Amino acid sequence: MPQKLDQDALKGAIAGGLLLSAGGSGMARGERYQAIGTQALNYGHVQMKAVGEFDDQDQVFVATGVGAPGFSKAVNTLRDAIEAARMLSEATGVEPACIMPGHVPGLNCWMQAAVMGIPVLDAATNGRGHPTVKMGGMGVKTQVTQAGCGGASDDRVEIVVRGSMTKTSTIMRAAAVQNGGTLPASRGPFPISVVRNGGAVGAMSFATKLGQTMLAAAAGRARAEAAAATLKGSVIAQGEVVSNDVRYEGGFDLGTVVIKDARGRLTLHVYNEFMAADRDGERLFTFPDLMGSVAAETGDVIAINEMAAGRKVMIIGASRSGFPVGASAKDPTVFPEVEEKLGIPLASYL
Repeated sequence: MPQKLDQDALKGAIAGGLLLSAGGSGMARGERYQAIGTQALNYGHVQMKAVGEFDDQDQVFVATGVGAPGFSKAVNTLRDAIEAARMLSEATGVEPACIMPGHVPGLNCWMQAAVMGIPVLDAATNGRGHPTVKMGGMGVKTQVTQAGCGGASDDRVEIVVRGSMTKTSTIMRAAAVQNGGTLPASRGPFPISVVRNGGAVGAMSFATKLGQTMLAAAAGRARAEAAAATLKGSVIAQGEVVSNDVRYEGGFDLGTVVIKDARGRLTLHVYNEFMAADRDGERLFTFPDLMGSVAAETGDVIAINEMAAGRKVMIIGASRSGFPVGASAKDPTVFPEVEEKLGIPLASYL
């Protein structure tokens, strides 16, 4: 049965989605997500449908953003996200049956769904934040169309490109760089059969459940532990940030965050999001496992760019088995470029 989306669902989707963004977003961005979701609900009736409520041949668009989430200087608006979907529909001649995000929280897809009069799909290309389109590729090997736009009224970037997932993603990344670091985008169309076989099915409802569990818990450690339990994970560190050298480089946020606690030092390797966690040289978690950061005092999600030296934080770690994960997030061939930039192994931990 379709689920009517409302303010309660929105609050849960934001809180859970922010944690699942794996350091890419924090509660400081929550107000913006709240505004987007509220605008969508005010625009019209927004509902979410499960993958099983569609036929295999029904078409879905993916609403996403390309670029570095924490340190970009781009000028983008909600209108750009809506325009990107319109550009994709015009370029492909397809009116999609539904919209889904690249990864949660994915609130832009709520607004696209409201404007286009179609439901949100309870799925994502991946159930946690990922840095490259290929990691959310759902195993697609055929050609794909991607569209994106953004910028100020007198300094716009608008692009539509068709080709392989790898080549079009590289071009979209370059366009995001020209726009100051990020670019609202849409890609597709994809038949529901692709999502059924290679997507993170149920990712949207899982994020909402996770967020509602967090919001129902007391602030602080209890909230972090409630989140960890839902993810079948644990709080792997509670201490102080001793260094954060993450910087914007070539369209990505790149570097490390080091946390010191009673058990030693935890190093989080960042490529837009947390990609790996090492404690004193021992690997604990590796993408697509989840590493999420919360403020020690409140248990609220904080982003990588909010983790200044001296800040008290908690880190939640959870295996990829504890939440929906897309097929391409577990494909060894999508890891080499990230491994090269970070200088650490990733694929060998799959």
